[in-house]
Amino acid sequence: MAGGHRWLLDETPWPEQARLGYGALVELVTPEPRVPDLGWLGDGLVGTRGVVVGCEVEGDGPVYGVVTEDGSPWRLGPEFLAALGGCRTDLPPRYRSDLPEGTRVRILAGPAPEGGPAGAVGRVTGLWWESALEPPMGYTVEVGDYTHCVTPEQVELLQ
Repeated sequence: MAGGHRWLLDETPWPEQARLGYGALVELVTPEPRVPDLGWLGDGLVGTRGVVVGCEVEGDGPVYGVVTEDGSPWRLGPEFLAALGGCRTDLPPRYRSDLPEGTRVRILAGPAPEGGPAGAVGRVTGLWWESALEPPMGYTVEVGDYTHCVTPEQVELLQ
């Protein structure tokens, strides 16, 4: 955690439509028979294992955030996930930003990991994660057409 920043716990209830819970172990699959409207995963991805780290309801069903064994993040519908029957218990709690989306901030001088322009004013668009398996590193801040990743110490809240 950057500089000991205390992130707020995300206590949003897990969607009722979800059949997989936070921390569920899964395997990536392609539905058989294939459904052209859904697409399919390539042969190199089928069989990859991962863990569920998020869930949102979009349209008429859940879409899961999954981190695979190699650390790659995915957003997949339930058709592409097969439950392996276990649950990872060492995950951090779910977090949310202490600054709501759209909050105006100034990027301060300092070692900006993504080259954030010192003095630029932008809007918070969410949390910056190195890995969904760890606490957030900071915020994503949109400045014009660019998004920068900055630590809490690198932003000044504007009114």
